[in-house]
Amino acid sequence: MSVPERNGTILELSDVVKHFGGVAAVAGAELDVRRGSITALIGPNGAGKTTLFNIVSGFYKPERGVISFEGERIDRKPPHAIAQRGLVRTFQITKALTKMSVLENMMLAAPHQPGEQLWRLVFTPRSARAREREVHEKAHELLKLVRLDRLAGDYAGTLSGGQRKLLEFGRALMRDPTMIMLDEPMAGVNPSLGLELLDHMKRLQDERGTTFLLIEHDMEVVMNVSERVIVMNEGRVISAGPPDEVRRDQAVIDAYLGTGRGAGEPSAPAEETPPSEGDTA
Repeated sequence: MSVPERNGTILELSDVVKHFGGVAAVAGAELDVRRGSITALIGPNGAGKTTLFNIVSGFYKPERGVISFEGERIDRKPPHAIAQRGLVRTFQITKALTKMSVLENMMLAAPHQPGEQLWRLVFTPRSARAREREVHEKAHELLKLVRLDRLAGDYAGTLSGGQRKLLEFGRALMRDPTMIMLDEPMAGVNPSLGLELLDHMKRLQDERGTTFLLIEHDMEVVMNVSERVIVMNEGRVISAGPPDEVRRDQAVIDAYLGTGRGAGEPSAPAEETPPSEGDTA
């Protein structure tokens, strides 16, 4: 597989606004994400980060603003249409189908399922069976990538919190995305599983040119993994640039890093509850 050139902008937001009960959760946010990059989105609790993710992925509609992905406007598209264009996301609170196996959870995330159109099962059964085998093989391959292949037959409800994060990451990869948005991927994950997740990200970036945008409160992860950091506060972007540059930005220190927690110990997140998801789209 050829790796796309890492230049240009893949995602761009301009003057995005969203209110809840008269409060501006996102107040004219403007940002861009460069193709093939790992970009971190940080900020204090209530800064609007998760709301912004929900807007970009189509779960919330902005009241104003333009969102473009791969040069196309997506700000009025539903979540499944955005996912079909190659932009998928994970959620802060993972939700697996607990009474189904890990493998079945993976397979359900694949697009173009044979059962989506009854006529295909009736009139093209051979094609439907071939697609099912293809999805089955791909799910096994990705479970190996995220180190969950030995648990393929287990109920998803038996997985630990960290393993569920890896399962959700694997489900996102079932769509062969161009860009993945990760909402606090390290939260609740033990250090060894967290390092594996970061390794997967770097490998996908290097081998496939996959773009990542992640919300993360672990400053060590942010500074070591991301090439660019975007900082939000009170619904607006207040800084963006290389990690070392952002770390020294006085506006960032005042709003986030210099609140008495220390740069590596932000408080636990208390942002907006993400919408209920049936997929990682």
